[in-house]
Amino acid sequence: AVSLIQFAAFCLKTSSRDARPFADLALLRSRPLGGPRFSPLAMADEDGSEEPNVFVKLPDPSTGAFATQTFRAQLKKWDLLTNSRLCRFRYTRPFHRMSPGAFLRDLFDSDAGRTHLRCMNGKGEWTAILPDGGACETVTHAIVPCGATSMSIFDRLYDAAKPPIVREDTQLLMQKVDEVKDGFTIADRLREFLLTDDNSGDDYDPYGIDDDDDDESNYKSLLTPGERSEFLFRVFTHMALGGAMCQYEERMDVYTDAAKMAYKSLVVARRDKAAGGSDGVAVASDCYEVTGMSARGDDADGCALFPGRSRQNFCYVVVDPRKRHVTVWYHAYRSYW
Repeated sequence: AVSLIQFAAFCLKTSSRDARPFADLALLRSRPLGGPRFSPLAMADEDGSEEPNVFVKLPDPSTGAFATQTFRAQLKKWDLLTNSRLCRFRYTRPFHRMSPGAFLRDLFDSDAGRTHLRCMNGKGEWTAILPDGGACETVTHAIVPCGATSMSIFDRLYDAAKPPIVREDTQLLMQKVDEVKDGFTIADRLREFLLTDDNSGDDYDPYGIDDDDDDESNYKSLLTPGERSEFLFRVFTHMALGGAMCQYEERMDVYTDAAKMAYKSLVVARRDKAAGGSDGVAVASDCYEVTGMSARGDDADGCALFPGRSRQNFCYVVVDPRKRHVTVWYHAYRSYW
């Protein structure tokens, strides 16, 4: 009996001693290699909520498309300059793709965001993006695909469109009899293609104009909904449609070159051996489209981002997680009549 008692005591003593390395291993897992130990709750406030991100306004871009006079003159010609703003910020906390809503809320609710971010009202006046005394509660947003690393998405517009969008062996756009759709004058096949329903269910037509497309037209299937939603193609579409006082171009390459310049200025591409294709390049930025927000506070009623409804209203937020930079590109479509 004594030997059994001694054996049991020996087992208890050994098991408690052997368990210590596993306890140390659990602590190692809760801290980065080479760093101090910390609790998983160290990044949270006492009430359990994470501290908000801090944003600092960066100087306006001195390089890239938006800093060149030629590009800005094009935006002015297309009526995309007066009612648009571009702001860039640096943020302090890591960006998590799993919780972009919290990041966007912190951006619009930050001191820098309240100071430098503006939206346009129906009178054409720039106003604060949040009402006085209001705190940003939620941000309505959607992920924008942002993976294009070449201009190959536009090849089909040159050689596969029926009827042709571009005149063969040239950059000249095919012209057509003027018509109006969604408030835009369609004077060529490119705008007809861009305003053709892509079977997405968006049949908004405030002017009640029926779409009498040719039965042989393949505009609806020329690009997939996923390709149309790519950030590069969105930028191209905004350039081609322009604002209410847009002076249209007659050449396709003017729009594609401008879209390429703007896209390269907004997103960041890096070398990636795992990326598909021969160039080994992948887009490192994340892009979101913000369509609205809600606020709580004294004057938390009006949080409308845009003066009215239009497909040319946009507020894109582009995040560079490595540099911890975020760019906000905003435009409001405003009719002058």
